[in-house]
Amino acid sequence: MEEFIQQMIAKVGIDRATAEKVIAFLQEHAADLPALLGKAGGAEGLLDQAKGLFGNR
Repeated sequence: MEEFIQQMIAKVGIDRATAEKVIAFLQEHAADLPALLGKAGGAEGLLDQAKGLFGNR
């Protein structure tokens, strides 16, 4: 998990606390991800939903 956090920090440019929130969100909603990604907008739609949770980063 630590490696994933470090990659998010380096590649996405977010701080550690936000990376940990993203991971928690993904873990909590793992079963929902295929449906969310399959909706119109795909990953962009999921990103828009996640932005609301994390302060529009």
